[in-house]
Amino acid sequence: MFRGKALKQHLLGTLEIALFMPHAKDRFSSNEQEAWKSFIIPILLFPLSIIAIQILPKTTFDADSANALSLMLSLRIAFSWLLFFGAVYWIAKHCDRLNHFSKFVVASNWLTIPATLAYLPVAWCLLSGTHSWEELYPFMMCVTGYTYLMLAYMAAVILKMPFELGGFIVMLNIMINNSTEEITYWVDKFI
Repeated sequence: MFRGKALKQHLLGTLEIALFMPHAKDRFSSNEQEAWKSFIIPILLFPLSIIAIQILPKTTFDADSANALSLMLSLRIAFSWLLFFGAVYWIAKHCDRLNHFSKFVVASNWLTIPATLAYLPVAWCLLSGTHSWEELYPFMMCVTGYTYLMLAYMAAVILKMPFELGGFIVMLNIMINNSTEEITYWVDKFI
């Protein structure tokens, strides 16, 4: 797990990326072992994803079994990670930025913390019943745009690439997430 200085550095890095500060690139470690260890962060935040899926309106999943929902969502996320990090690896390799790829993985996984925190007000308002989905949808789209902007900035700064390529990496992420969601819905119909 992460201890002391490494934990502090990674948390400061996520805050600096969320605030679009240029020194964030120096906060994340760049070795392969840290990259693998950083997957614990999104795994620890995974239960919040399950709650979010269950409170969103008009989901096509049959809510018969929380276990089936958890399995489908975890397989979707694992497949999305595989495709996304594979695509970024390919881009980094062809742009001669492969030495920054492990740092990108670490930063990407730690970036799930501010992204999750940004969505918490929406979840709270939905769960407490103070606002309807129709009222919160515009705010949620702004939060989604902000999280994608964070990802684009992080990709450009960490991989030392132009911001346009960071935006392309975000478009790849959107495409992969939408495609795996559609595949999940399609598989759910046959189960």
